[in-house]
Amino acid sequence: MTNKIKIFFLGSLLLLSGCSLYKPYEEVPSVPADIMGEIVQPDDTTSLGALSWRELFTDPLLQQLIERALRNNTDVQQAQLTIEQAQNDLASARLGYFPTLSFEPSGSLTRFNSETIRSYAIPLTASWQTNIFGQVASQKRKAKAYQQMQEDYKQAVQAQLAANVAATYYHLVMLDRELQILQETQEVWEKSLESMRVLYEAGLYQSPAVHQMEASLASVLGGIAEVQSLLQITESSLCLLLSETPHHIDRSPYGSFVMPAQLNVGVPLHLLDARPDVRQAARGIEIAYYDTQQAHQALYPNLTLSATLGWSNGEGLVNPARFLSQAVASLTQPLFAQGRLRARYKNAQIEQEKARLHFVQTLLNAGNEVYCQLSICKKTEQKAAYLTSIVHSLNEAYIGTSELMNNGTNTYVEVLKSQEDLLTAQITEVQNHYEGIQAVINLYTALGGFGNKTE
Repeated sequence: MTNKIKIFFLGSLLLLSGCSLYKPYEEVPSVPADIMGEIVQPDDTTSLGALSWRELFTDPLLQQLIERALRNNTDVQQAQLTIEQAQNDLASARLGYFPTLSFEPSGSLTRFNSETIRSYAIPLTASWQTNIFGQVASQKRKAKAYQQMQEDYKQAVQAQLAANVAATYYHLVMLDRELQILQETQEVWEKSLESMRVLYEAGLYQSPAVHQMEASLASVLGGIAEVQSLLQITESSLCLLLSETPHHIDRSPYGSFVMPAQLNVGVPLHLLDARPDVRQAARGIEIAYYDTQQAHQALYPNLTLSATLGWSNGEGLVNPARFLSQAVASLTQPLFAQGRLRARYKNAQIEQEKARLHFVQTLLNAGNEVYCQLSICKKTEQKAAYLTSIVHSLNEAYIGTSELMNNGTNTYVEVLKSQEDLLTAQITEVQNHYEGIQAVINLYTALGGFGNKTE
């Protein structure tokens, strides 16, 4: 090779090294400052999502359940196996820089005009695909991005699993409280029914009053049966998250969960760092970039170097065998497949744009989720004070109407209404409290709280 050819060849390589055939993915998708609406203040930099889930959920029974779920859940285990597959693919891609070695001994026995010809060859062949246009590098980088995407996927599975365990656990706690309210109401109403029957026998009340009170008590008993059934179903659902057969779930009493004093959401950029689904979408852009790069590289020649070393006796004429060596360099440039390759390149560019749009939509979904859950948190917090006041007032009203009925200055209709209003308000208060807990769990998840804190 003359010096001019060498200079031209090296200059071409340097020129190509600066183009997109070699360039690794460096783009960092931006996060709009108003992605979460107007809920983020300039000094709101400490995010609720930065807390460890053990700091937020201090109930030791719940912590044990989350740990069991993360350890035993089959979806998490499948995600881990997918990561291991991606690691194997990455290891294989890294070996692309090394030559392929093959050992292919062969032999033949030919008989011609009563003459037997024996031939054999014992070659060791090495083939190396040069990385002139970055094909191997692109494949390795794509495999690494895919592995990281699968790790993000596993974190997303863990985050959703932990959130579901926490939500289901507090649903059980809420149902326990509802059952307790209904059972306490049952005791009170049974006493009221007993008093009404005494008044009926004394001639102070008519039979419709007794029958209506019996019907109201029966509705409470029906509610107890329904809540008990829901408890069993919810326990079974939680066991399914744990990958365990249905059994009783130990839990703390109602009111053990302490709401965070402040619900800071942090700056929007933290969404990109914390939420695994957002990181997944960003990895999707990176993988699509390398797919485009590989499709572009396929338009250029492929240089393959191969060498063979071994022993052979040729066609049986050389005996014993002699040393055999061969070196071959082949340059493959696609000609008639250009239409197919160019179409692949254009489609890869389209897929890259689709991946970018998917990332944008994922960001919008994340911001919207944070906005909505924070609104629910604030709403339930505001309602809690009103509902507590309503329950207190209705309880006083029930006590007053009951005393008036016992004194004969009030009707059973007013007593029944006060009883039913109090029961409804108590159940509503419990449900609002659970809705607030659910919103905190959803907000914590939306801020990536579980995404980086699951072990």
